[in-house]
Amino acid sequence: MGVLYPGAFYYLLALIPALALAYLVRERPRRVIVSSVLAFRALRARRGRRFGGWPQPDWMFFVEMLILSLAVLAMAEPYVLRSGNPIAVVLDDSAAMQALAAGGRTRFDAARAALKDALGREGPGEVSLYLTAPQPHRAGPPFGSAAEAAAALARLRPTGAPSDPAALAALLSELASDTRLRRVIYAGAQPLAPPVPPRIEAFAVGDPLPNYAIGSFVLRREALGHSALHARLTVANFSPAAQTLKLAITGDGKPVGHAQAHLAPGQIGVVEFPNLAPAGVYRAELTPSDGFALDNVAYATAGAVKSISILFVTPAPADAAGLATLPGISVRVASPTSFSPTDLASADLAIFEYAVPKEMPPVNTLLVMPPPGDPLFGFNIQPAARVEITGWPPTGPLTDSVNFRLLNLRAGEYLGQHPWLRAIVTGSGGALILAGKRAGHRFVALGFNPFPYLGRQNLPMSVLTLNSLSYLAGFGAETAGYHTGDPWIVPAGVTGIVPPGGRQIKVTPGMLFTGANFPGLYQLISSDGAKSLRAANLANLRASDLENTPALKIETSGSGAVAEVAPRRAPLTNDFILAIVALVILEALVAYRRRRRSVATV
Repeated sequence: MGVLYPGAFYYLLALIPALALAYLVRERPRRVIVSSVLAFRALRARRGRRFGGWPQPDWMFFVEMLILSLAVLAMAEPYVLRSGNPIAVVLDDSAAMQALAAGGRTRFDAARAALKDALGREGPGEVSLYLTAPQPHRAGPPFGSAAEAAAALARLRPTGAPSDPAALAALLSELASDTRLRRVIYAGAQPLAPPVPPRIEAFAVGDPLPNYAIGSFVLRREALGHSALHARLTVANFSPAAQTLKLAITGDGKPVGHAQAHLAPGQIGVVEFPNLAPAGVYRAELTPSDGFALDNVAYATAGAVKSISILFVTPAPADAAGLATLPGISVRVASPTSFSPTDLASADLAIFEYAVPKEMPPVNTLLVMPPPGDPLFGFNIQPAARVEITGWPPTGPLTDSVNFRLLNLRAGEYLGQHPWLRAIVTGSGGALILAGKRAGHRFVALGFNPFPYLGRQNLPMSVLTLNSLSYLAGFGAETAGYHTGDPWIVPAGVTGIVPPGGRQIKVTPGMLFTGANFPGLYQLISSDGAKSLRAANLANLRASDLENTPALKIETSGSGAVAEVAPRRAPLTNDFILAIVALVILEALVAYRRRRRSVATV
């Protein structure tokens, strides 16, 4: 241990005598007999301070002397020397580490035991601990010794998120090329491809293991207003033998469907449930069981059943009237002059008719015939007295089941090429439907007006309108839902999220939530107390293929020689400041209690 500024100790020679002098001039208590309180107060008022005599220090004198000594020591900026050339420990904490290894324990337990044994052979020095899931990251500041790092390993648990093999290989390559590191110790499911850099000691715990897995679990509503849901699940047989896999689905705890699929070795199949009874939460379970239970269960929530809140910004309020007849949709109308960005806080999606917002909306948005000269989106607009459709994709979320030959679009505008919106439907003068994503939100721009919604009176246009709203609201989207490890945007109005078996996390609408690292149900709590559920599953068949685990290729730069690093100074000033604060608080509490006791006695 040393100090940077030893001259600070001269202050101690002046402060300690000053403290003793303060105790000499302090009024010392004397016993006085008075006939009344009034006389006592008068006598006390005439009494002055006395100087001289022997000091009578109590315990507070020594506490204050200790505080002054610690303050001077903090001014001297003490430090301890940490030996150079630290080591790095990389532990795979991905979902695949929950699979069973030899001896009946999990891969994670085997990897952790291997790292503890390796750390036990290390001498003094700093240890930096890295974890791999969902992205490689360092687990806090470096540890002062291998024993501290080993104790921290005992408190770790694997996540339910897959790791990124490319990012992990990049981390190991970077550590292996760092000449300041004496050694790199890695333990994980993926082995390292030869040649392994000499500075890396690797423990591969990912022995081949037969596994049956659920991939995606998708719920969609076949049509707006239809109560039954359609479920689509992918299942995989990662084993050396053909297997009949059975799926059972429960809705709110009640059986609602079962099916089976016969799959060859390594085959991935699809199981459809076209008519699931309405429920809030669906749970799918795959049998037979195997050594990796995490991907044998998947959850889905009937989010499509909930009401969709639409903010319709238009100078023609009558155009929004038809949407209110659709079940599961609530519409709020605002004029372009009264619209404020804060109005979007309680909306699931927005529709701007003949108008555009002044800043990027934080929700999925439909732009109907946007005006020219807009600086935010920068549309290249060509008005037309009559627009005609010449090209459209036969399949897609926006054009599915739309008979474009029967559409009568009348007047509109052609939308030119856009930097980030791609053309979906085109006409003779340019695009008529553009779609794309920005900042995690979906945007659709129309060069014609599909409103008001007329239902069966204009069936082709109604189908196109429902497709657009379904695409923006997530209806019928063929996606794999939410995956563990993937961030997602907090919905409008949500102020708290409760992970599976965890405590509530405070969030802000529109922020990126990165805490979905375990499979299960996440409870979303709105500012008005309303609660909803969102499911996150592993849904990563690459991570579920425990029979074929690819090796990581490590690329190193430099000669591989370790550069001698001088011992590093670890400051202790903050520790002394915390001790001073604790002593001051303790002294204040005791002095306050004494003062209250003396007042009560008088």
